[in-house]
Amino acid sequence: MNPALAFIYVAVAMMAVVLVVLSVALWRGSQQGARLAAHQADAINDPAKANAAVYRDQLAELDREYVMGNLNYEELKAARDELSERLLADVAGLDETVQPTAPTSTVVWQKPWLSIAVLVFVVPVSSMLMYSVLGEPAALDPMALKQGVDSSAEVTPEKLTEMATALTRRLQDEPNSMEGWVMLGRVQRARGHFEESAEAFAKALALSRDDNLSIERAEVLAQKNGGSFAGEPWSIIQRVLTADPHHLNALFLAGSASYAEMNFTTALRYWERAREVVPADSPDAPELDRAIAEARNKLGLPAIPPRAAEAAANLQASQATLAATSISGRVTLVKELKGLVAPTDTVFVYATPVTGSRMPVAIVRTTADKLPLDFVLDDSTAMNPSVKLSSMDEVTVRVRISKSGQAAAQPGDYGVSLTPVKPGSKGLNLMVRDTLQATP
Repeated sequence: MNPALAFIYVAVAMMAVVLVVLSVALWRGSQQGARLAAHQADAINDPAKANAAVYRDQLAELDREYVMGNLNYEELKAARDELSERLLADVAGLDETVQPTAPTSTVVWQKPWLSIAVLVFVVPVSSMLMYSVLGEPAALDPMALKQGVDSSAEVTPEKLTEMATALTRRLQDEPNSMEGWVMLGRVQRARGHFEESAEAFAKALALSRDDNLSIERAEVLAQKNGGSFAGEPWSIIQRVLTADPHHLNALFLAGSASYAEMNFTTALRYWERAREVVPADSPDAPELDRAIAEARNKLGLPAIPPRAAEAAANLQASQATLAATSISGRVTLVKELKGLVAPTDTVFVYATPVTGSRMPVAIVRTTADKLPLDFVLDDSTAMNPSVKLSSMDEVTVRVRISKSGQAAAQPGDYGVSLTPVKPGSKGLNLMVRDTLQATP
């Protein structure tokens, strides 16, 4: 998936989760507020009910005091009578002419959907506005990214000059930007301004010691000196190789510098050291092979196979060796046994030494539904890496069909064996009849 699309999907999903959580919280709060407002409205609209509710709470409190033993029966009765008289007096004094009014808060809580709608609209819009100001919207456009990557092929001298000017102004405000100095160094190098490029790389290295940047600066200094690596460029290369003898960029450049100085022996030595480190599938491998071949040619040495051809030759040789020590053939089941062997029964095809240990030196395991089976026994199917089929002069090839699936032979197993068999044998025909017996 495109990283930009992945970012959009994740951002939208996270925003949806936040909106759901906020909406649920707002809705539940609205319901609780509505219930509270309703209680308040009841108290305002019907004071008698409110007084009665208070009276009931006080009666309940008196009952609890009586149960806990803090009041006796006479005290409880007197307190109840007093509450009753107080309630009657409060009800009699109510002004029945007052018109009840509903609290304004109920109007707010009766419309939670309005707040939710505003929330759903405001959060995404504000998020997009913030990203447009603080983020990098162009990064979400795959075409813009592609053009940015491919733009180097269309860079003109005028564009390079504009880039150098813009970077110089930026670095006046951000002198500690290591990435900015590196970019300026590369732009100036592309313009052919090697003096300014070397200075920019020096400022970048003052902020962060990086051997790759040091090697890049050595190249720039050599270009400034007309291709000569004498002096500081060679000192940089030697310093990096002293700290890391396998630093690839340093080895590449050391070989190129030696070759430019007509020192082909030294160039070959550096490049061959690099060849030991570079993987065969690396994009640098073909170019490195060509450089080594050219240096050997200059020294009058015979050519060596390119890395890819050498790898292919090694693979072919390995496959040929494996085929020469493998045993292959076909396992079939006599038709009289087909009704007695279940598809899930385990089939073992293995080779053991003719004499001595019965431990398999190579084994293949499958199920009876795969019969007839074309098999190959070789070193890749060895049970013990120290005891392989290729180390044997002769073996016994055995087939066993097991209902239990156990490696040890059990009563009721079917099988067949063939001995002696030399590694490298092909086209063996092993037909399972009933009991383990030699095949003629």
